[in-house]
Amino acid sequence: MMDRLIMRLLAIMIGLNSILSCDPEESFEDNIYQRVFRNATDEEIKLVYHNFGANGSDNGNVVIADTLVLLPNTKKQDFFEQRYSSDGVKENDFQTVIEMNISIYNTVAEVPRFELYIGNDFIKEWSGVADYLGSEVNSPYNFDSWEIFKFEEILNPSYGLFVYGEIVFTITDEDIEN
Repeated sequence: MMDRLIMRLLAIMIGLNSILSCDPEESFEDNIYQRVFRNATDEEIKLVYHNFGANGSDNGNVVIADTLVLLPNTKKQDFFEQRYSSDGVKENDFQTVIEMNISIYNTVAEVPRFELYIGNDFIKEWSGVADYLGSEVNSPYNFDSWEIFKFEEILNPSYGLFVYGEIVFTITDEDIEN
C-alpha cells in the first residue's frame, strides 16, 4: 500500500515539475512593435476607423467607429485594434513584423476602412486588403507605406510586454489635398 502511495506521489511530483519548469519569461512574453499614426502636416486631422463590433454581444455585425485626433506634426499609438503579432520581432524580420501587424486592418466588403478629416470636412477614405502597393500609394493598407523604427533599448511597460520599436504610418500633405 505504501509503495503505491509513494509511486503516485512520485508521478505527481514529476508531473508538477514538468509543468512548473517552463520558463515563464519565455512562455508569457509578448514581443511587439507598436503601431503608430503620424501626422506630418500643419493641420489637425481626424482619422476615423470603421470596423465590425467585437464585443461578443453583437456577433461582429455592428459597425463601430473610433476616432484618433492628431495634432499637427505629432504621432499617436494606434488604439483601434488591440491585436498584434510577435512574429518576426526577435529575428528582426521587419517584413513579417509589418505584414502580421497591418493585416489586422484587412477589409471584408466595405468595412473596415479609414476616413481622413480636417475638422468636419471629409478628405479621403482608405479601404482594401493589405498588400504591397508600391511607394507611390500612401495607405494604411499598403505594407510599403509603413516604416519601422527600432528602439535602442527595449521598453517593458507591463509584465510580459516587450516593445522593440514602432511601425509608423505617416499622413502627408499630399494625403490632405483635395
